[in-house]
Amino acid sequence: MIVRILSGTADPDAARALAGLLHQLPGAEPGPALPDSTLLLDTLARAAEAGIDELPEVVIVHDGITPMPALELIREVALRFPAVGVVLLTADPSPAVLSAAMDSGARGVIGLPLSYDELGARVEAAAAWAGGVRRHLSPQRALPAVAGGTLVAVAGAKGGVGTTVTAIQLALAAHAAGRSTALVDLDLQGGDIASYLDVQFRRSMADLADIADISSRVLHDAMYVHESGPALLLAPGEGERGEDVTDRSVRLVLHALRQRYEVVVVDCGTQLTTANAVAVETADTALLVTTPDVVAVRAAKRMVRMWDRLQIRKPQDTTTVVNRYTRGTEIQPSLVARITGTRVAASVVPAAFKELQSVIDAGRLHDLDNRSTVKQGLWALAAELGLAVGGHALPKAARRGRRGLRDDRGQVILETLGMTPIILITLILVWQAVLAGYTFTLAGHAADEAARAAAVGQDASAAGMRDLPEAWRGSAGIVTGKDGGTVTVTVNLKVPVLFPGAIDFPLTVHGHASTVDEEAKR
Repeated sequence: MIVRILSGTADPDAARALAGLLHQLPGAEPGPALPDSTLLLDTLARAAEAGIDELPEVVIVHDGITPMPALELIREVALRFPAVGVVLLTADPSPAVLSAAMDSGARGVIGLPLSYDELGARVEAAAAWAGGVRRHLSPQRALPAVAGGTLVAVAGAKGGVGTTVTAIQLALAAHAAGRSTALVDLDLQGGDIASYLDVQFRRSMADLADIADISSRVLHDAMYVHESGPALLLAPGEGERGEDVTDRSVRLVLHALRQRYEVVVVDCGTQLTTANAVAVETADTALLVTTPDVVAVRAAKRMVRMWDRLQIRKPQDTTTVVNRYTRGTEIQPSLVARITGTRVAASVVPAAFKELQSVIDAGRLHDLDNRSTVKQGLWALAAELGLAVGGHALPKAARRGRRGLRDDRGQVILETLGMTPIILITLILVWQAVLAGYTFTLAGHAADEAARAAAVGQDASAAGMRDLPEAWRGSAGIVTGKDGGTVTVTVNLKVPVLFPGAIDFPLTVHGHASTVDEEAKR
């Protein structure tokens, strides 16, 4: 586990030597050396105001510190901050000095010049003593035991398919349903849960790697209770520390978590390691997140086959979640099921990145709006998996998502039925306008033909009627006149209603044409 160390010394040489060795100690987090006792006490007082957890575990006091003598400073720290282990750094580690330091409240004495082994042993002993005092001062921190929690492992077919977002929303849905929930980041080299939830943390999964007996208190010390509710066990901030986490330590941690939380959601990332392989193997439900595109589905198929070859999990025991789904995509969930050989969750997550962008950029994925279709899809998935058994605790939008899209489809049907009369009336009016325009065209053409026939002495009525459709002939009227060497023709046609020849519209269209009287010239 990480041990925070605060030192006080007025000697620059001693401060440099101490800092150099402290940085070499495994799990040590040394702060800057403070030059006087007043500044040291002020720093501890400010940390204590924020809570006992903000105090350093170990304080190292050099015997040359001023203005308060070192032994008086040790006594003051021990009285005011009993949860801090104090160690005296002196050039005279004699029995008399050791006795005086112990009487003042020190937990050990370190001699100068510094020795790596001695420094490490004293710091470790003081930190263990401080941890024990803190546990006794905070008995309420122990986690209650449960009958046996549900473990859900969430893995990604490849990077960028939404594995971490899925894991976080499943944990939030389970907590909203009133179930104690833990969210574990086993993507040990590239875990992003802390970034998505805006968490600043000191302890991580790597701090539990070397602990053989993981008690409730030890587990609680390594976890971070987020403001949204779930307890977080995060990946180490330094990716190389992920190599310290073995399959044995993961198995112990997950077993301890299942004894303390009703739901444990594990983000396994997209790379298979011995650590997250344990989570996939022991999980009650293993989810494989993919997107409906060729590359991601092929990656999901490779992952499923690899799990099967390594005897981690069989395809039929794996549930595939389709993320960024659209109805227009060529790869549908049924095809994903046939390709991967897995069961595909009925709840699909729609493609709506714009809903996520603002909360992801702000590092507050837990503030995602309840109306978000992405959140509704993921919370519906949680209900499908049985994580959100207390459905009444879910937001209204999420409860609608649990019922699928039936309510939406019903609303669309009702709205369509209500619009049907308006649509039909609109179509009738458009069609009637088309018939009226066509009648104008027929009347003009018939008038032209009748005028040309009358100009050469032929039957104008027969010529005008010749090209008229049958439905318009019954209402047609042709009037011919001659005046001063000019032939004029007027064709009168009635506009039909809806269907030509059925009902005449009370509107008559007039077509006019005139031409030179060729017969009069002769």
